[in-house]
Amino acid sequence: MTHSVPRATLRVLLFLTMTGVLLPPYLVTYPLGGRARRAFQKVYFAGCCRLCRIAVVTVGVPAHGSRLLYVANHVSYLDVPILGKLLDAVFVAKSEVAGWPFFGFLARIARAEFVDRSAGQALAQRDRLARRLAGGDNMALFPEGTSSDGTGVLPFKSALFAVAIAAVEGRPPTVQPVSIAYVRLRDGTPLTPTTRRLFAWFGDMDLVPHLWTVLGLRGAVVEVRFHDPVTADRFPSRKAMATHCHAEVARGLTTALATAASTAPPPRRRLWRRRSAA
Repeated sequence: MTHSVPRATLRVLLFLTMTGVLLPPYLVTYPLGGRARRAFQKVYFAGCCRLCRIAVVTVGVPAHGSRLLYVANHVSYLDVPILGKLLDAVFVAKSEVAGWPFFGFLARIARAEFVDRSAGQALAQRDRLARRLAGGDNMALFPEGTSSDGTGVLPFKSALFAVAIAAVEGRPPTVQPVSIAYVRLRDGTPLTPTTRRLFAWFGDMDLVPHLWTVLGLRGAVVEVRFHDPVTADRFPSRKAMATHCHAEVARGLTTALATAASTAPPPRRRLWRRRSAA
């Protein structure tokens, strides 16, 4: 897979231009409420996906309404614009993200909820998330607590499901499991565990070099699969709910990767025609 420096450079310039153009009117929407802000966010996230050449294919539909908690596996920082263009929700992020240069600023003005993943903070964080849900914000959460290489789903941290069993204005929120699968290159070639690492950001990878690589590639196809929503009254504990959601997300990821691997890519278009014999 070829990385193009001119392509990456152009996309960096376009990203900075897009951010500079959309940021002032976005900030003006703050007094207008969450709906106006999220409309701008969806435009921005869609632009980010386009610049990175990420084609998003959906299976199922996202739940609609209020008091919604979407829980998804986490593969890359690209998951944020991918889900952001599809969902009417704000993101729950680890506290370290708030301090990241530039991207931390973008997360803060997008009103992300930053959480400390230590067990001692679980009760306070549950109450903060419950207040956000009661105030009209749907939330998107990555309960693995970190990102993976995209070939499997790490265990879900059940403490992060505490808000899912807390009553919000008399009833618990609705939880929808979501599977994110990086399945193909844009030319239709199935991603392998090796090539998927070009888009998956995990472990001790540095953000800026990885993003530079992504911007210089021709892009990927990502499948987002929405599973049946559930509520806490179906489960005896938050651990049982976390186990169920993990199983749904893992099943969706496995299905998407297996389908992509077993399906032949479409034939490449010929850029020339054989001349007929004179």
